[in-house]
Order: sequence, then C-alpha cells, then structure tokens
Amino acid sequence: GFPGLTKSIIGQLAMNLKLILDLGVPKIAVTSMEPMGCLPQLSAVSSYENCSESLNSASKFHNQLLEQEILQNFNNESKRPVIFTLDLYGAFMSALMKKENHSGNVKLKTSLQPCCAGVSKDYLCGNVDKSGKKRYIVCENPKLSFFWDNIHPSQNGWHAVFSELQSSLRIIRE
Repeated sequence: GFPGLTKSIIGQLAMNLKLILDLGVPKIAVTSMEPMGCLPQLSAVSSYENCSESLNSASKFHNQLLEQEILQNFNNESKRPVIFTLDLYGAFMSALMKKENHSGNVKLKTSLQPCCAGVSKDYLCGNVDKSGKKRYIVCENPKLSFFWDNIHPSQNGWHAVFSELQSSLRIIRE
C-alpha cells in the first residue's frame, strides 16, 4: 500500500543523498511533497471547492517520514545542517489561501480549478477528437490562474509558491 511505497521512496532518497554528500557536496535542499489532494485532478470531486484530505494526509505522511528519517538522521550524524527541506506543502497551502493568488478569472470558481480542462471527463487539456476538433477549453486569462491543467501549476501558481519559499532559500544560501 501507500505507506510501504512511501517508506521505500524515502529509503532510496536517503541512499541517494548519502552518495551525494560523500562526493563532498556541503548542503542539499530537498523538497517536501506538495498537497496532492489540492491538485485539480483530485479536487474535482468537490467541484474544486476543497482539497482531498485523505490525499493530503498521504502527502503529510511522506513529509513526516522525510523529516524523521532523513533530515534528523543526516543532520545529527554530521553535527551540522547539511540537508534542508523546502516546504513545498506549506508553500502550496499558503499560496492557495492568499486572496491575491485566487483566480481572477470570472468563469473559474476557485483557485483549485484549472485554466485548461477537457470539455468532459473523457478529455484532458490539449485533447482533440478523431477529426482533430479541440475537446478542451482554456480560461479567459491564464495569467490569473493558479493551476494550468489537472496537475500542473501555471506560471502564476509557481510564482506564488516560489514567493512563499524565498525565506527558506535565503537560509540555505547562508
């Protein structure tokens, strides 16, 4: 199940980080997992009103293991901070909740709704039918959307997340 897969991923990540540190790299930044339940593909069931709490719990579990198994172990062993976390989960949640990042697109109800979407559940952004007819729609002002499609943040979305991460990036650089 998911917990076993997560433990396997974290174990592999720990091995990879050790190899990198053994090469002499002084600091490594590792991102936490974003809130998967907020991706439009998964928030669609609530008409883009709410994130899926069960999937966000899976992201939180991954991030907790990352903190315990990797950050604490490596930083305790080395007696100094060598692995840093970029809190992608927190950055996404903060960015999604800020009013200025909410969709300014009249036809998009919330910041969880993607700008580009299939015309029905059978189609995705960019799909065409057998005759080549577009089977997707794009919102009026993509620059104001947080998500571009069912999975990917837009340029605006990534900018909002980056803005939330800037203070962490400064600390890592010091």
